Amino acid sequence: MYFVRYAAGCAALLFATTALTAPAFAAEADAGAVDELVVTGQREAQRAAIAVKREEFVVADVVSADDIGKLPDHNTAAALRRIPGISVMEDQGEPRFPVIRGLRSTYNRTTIDGALVASVDESGRTVPMDIVPSVMAGRLEVIKTVTPENDGNAIGGVINVTTRSAFDAARPFFNGMASYGMYERSGDVRNDKPSYRLAFATGRTFGDQDQWGVVVGASHEQLDYDIPQVESQDPSVREYTDAGAPVASGAPIGNGIQVPTYNRLFWYNNTKQRSGVNAKIEYRPSDTFRWEASGLFARMEDDEERIEYRLEPLGNVSAQTPTSGHFERGRAVVQLNQPITKREIGLARTEFEWDFAPQWTFSGDLVYSQAALEVPNHSVEFRTVDANAANYAFNYDTTEPLFPIFTPVNQAAARDPNNFTNLQHRDSLTETDEKTGQARFDLAFDDGAADRNLKAKFGGLLRSTKREYDSTQFTYKAGPGFNYTLAEVDKAGPSELIAGRYLLTPRIDADVAMDFFNANRSRFVTTVAAPTGDYEVKEDVYAAYAQASYTWGDFTLLGGLRYERTEVDSDAIRSADGVLTPVSNSGSYDNWLPSLHLQWKPMENLIVHAAWTNTIGRPDYGDLAATESVNFDGSQATISRGNPGLKARESEGFDLSVEYYPADGMISLAVFTKDIKNEIFDLSSTETLDLGRGPESIIVSTPRNAESAKINGVEFAVQQAFTFLPEPFDGFGFNGNITWLDTEFTFLTSAGPRVTGLFQQPEITTNESIYYQRGPFEARVSHNYIGGQLETINDANPNSDQYWKGRHLFDASLSWRFNDHITVFAEGQNLSNTGRQEVTGPGRRYLQEWANYGRTYWIGAAVNF
Repeated sequence: MYFVRYAAGCAALLFATTALTAPAFAAEADAGAVDELVVTGQREAQRAAIAVKREEFVVADVVSADDIGKLPDHNTAAALRRIPGISVMEDQGEPRFPVIRGLRSTYNRTTIDGALVASVDESGRTVPMDIVPSVMAGRLEVIKTVTPENDGNAIGGVINVTTRSAFDAARPFFNGMASYGMYERSGDVRNDKPSYRLAFATGRTFGDQDQWGVVVGASHEQLDYDIPQVESQDPSVREYTDAGAPVASGAPIGNGIQVPTYNRLFWYNNTKQRSGVNAKIEYRPSDTFRWEASGLFARMEDDEERIEYRLEPLGNVSAQTPTSGHFERGRAVVQLNQPITKREIGLARTEFEWDFAPQWTFSGDLVYSQAALEVPNHSVEFRTVDANAANYAFNYDTTEPLFPIFTPVNQAAARDPNNFTNLQHRDSLTETDEKTGQARFDLAFDDGAADRNLKAKFGGLLRSTKREYDSTQFTYKAGPGFNYTLAEVDKAGPSELIAGRYLLTPRIDADVAMDFFNANRSRFVTTVAAPTGDYEVKEDVYAAYAQASYTWGDFTLLGGLRYERTEVDSDAIRSADGVLTPVSNSGSYDNWLPSLHLQWKPMENLIVHAAWTNTIGRPDYGDLAATESVNFDGSQATISRGNPGLKARESEGFDLSVEYYPADGMISLAVFTKDIKNEIFDLSSTETLDLGRGPESIIVSTPRNAESAKINGVEFAVQQAFTFLPEPFDGFGFNGNITWLDTEFTFLTSAGPRVTGLFQQPEITTNESIYYQRGPFEARVSHNYIGGQLETINDANPNSDQYWKGRHLFDASLSWRFNDHITVFAEGQNLSNTGRQEVTGPGRRYLQEWANYGRTYWIGAAVNF
């Protein structure tokens, strides 16, 4: 807290000094001068974002599309990285899950045009932002200090995607865009399909007084790329006793030498398709009434083929040195997974606003949203026979801890397809469906006084959500007398060495394996898994609020109270000693959420915000049901257990920010602190269980409430167009921000309390963009840095915690505007060829996961009429 107060004092002094020494000017005159200089491209988008932020009463940040309907990134989640305090969790090389000020996306509210969006996830409240094409957005808004009228489930904040309005333009418009992409990594595993993007948006007003407006848009894209990857097991390292027996890393009887548990090699191919359509119709017959209705549908399909070769030790180690050793026995595994992840979201909303009497406004909306997730997967696995484990002895070398080498003594035996016996074919299907409906009504009063303005607002909402999750799993094993080896279906793996060190071969030929399976279907024995992961959760929320603000002189004070009641019913099936038992749970809780906000404008271009807020974070749906779901998709089985006793997070936050607006720019500094009770995290442990494949090491994950979590943070941002420089340097501009976080996370484990930093949140993130715009030419170079972060926590063994290492990303773009209607552009993404590195063990030096994504290049054209 002292850190926050000190930073706040420095901020106030800095900006007060800046404001007093800055030359006075009229905002309107300066805006007009800039309009004469340049009104297109990145600078136009930056000016629009600054204008929105400046008018916001709360602490908020904005990314706007440029005048041809383009955000600075193709992926909506990637565009959010440009905002201070936002980091983005990646999945398969693409930004997907935004994290606001240390809080994961499942505890932040995501809306489109203010309407609640159903979540697309197996268990959480997450809306993966990659499913919403960035071309559909006119603006991305992040509200960090919510007022009582905002949803209470927003500890980090609210992300709102604003679509375009026909009334934003003074004339009919049409924006279209097409681009073709080239991935450095494509075609080595399976497909080599073209990568491309197509999008358009069009709108106009109509009617005898142009009182009607309509906008429609659509987009479609296809991406095809490969990912080579190296992993270890979880836990990733272990030690051995003086006699060579394996023990957990850090065990008192261990020798302190860290040895990788597995050496796992992967090649992925992902072929993704995303499509979306949206439409909005508006009616504004007068200044006192407004009505609109809109709909959106977006779909994503990720067709993945994941091939794997792994080598794992059996038994004791010998001839050990600090960086090497020998295993007399080993096992080799070849696996194939083919999940197809299908996500859909649909949204329908209608909204009205009516000034029914002087000083009084009545408004409200009705929203229905539905989301669906479907993941069919066919997997195949072959293993060497453990009775012949001596044939697969190997030596290991950890001279480079991030890239351990396992070298089979008999390389030919470890690669011979005839030595791999089929363990199983497996068909699995997981399906999630969420339906949510909401009715909201507000009554607002504004006395309209120029000197001492009083505003008040009252309202409430009813929201009902139903989440269903179903899973099926069929396992097929070779029957008696059926000798099924990899030689029947093998194929050479990619010839390129992963990380320049590892060869993945042999592999399973997916088409041949499926044909062989179908031709010999009667020779397999089928086992059907119990539906212990299935659940249904119904959640009803009843909310009411009252808030009022009063402005006198340069000060505006807003205070209010929000009340939310949450009622939850869940049904699930759990297995106890092999007996399936239906389990039902019901509960409810009440939250009173007061807040107080202050805005001070000591000068025309200086704004100070202060806020005290209280918010909540409801547990994920899947965590609330008494489920026990088993997942075999990876090389190691996992069990996820629900916890109906979870409490909702409760957060108290304090914010102070100072914003200064020089000509054609913005400088801001914000400090904040949050104290969170009942923080929720997944605690992982490793158990040896028999899930039908014999005793094996299983990762068991259970959500729990922590004792406490604290977040202190500082955000600093600068946006400036250098229009004050002489030609031709007046075409330059800069956009940058940096966020520091100091977090503390206390939780109970089986070995007692532990204190760490907050997981899945880096201590530092930065974004910088330098652009140049002169005449028809525009160029931009961007950098994004996400610092290292704690990703997963192991129950009682800190050596098994996993961390993401910090990573730098560089992007660049060029464009040439032939005329007012046609622009061509070229873009390069991940020019630094940055991948993902996850580390573990003492000193965070040892491999958990390494993946390489390669560079991507795009060329395209945009039309604007």
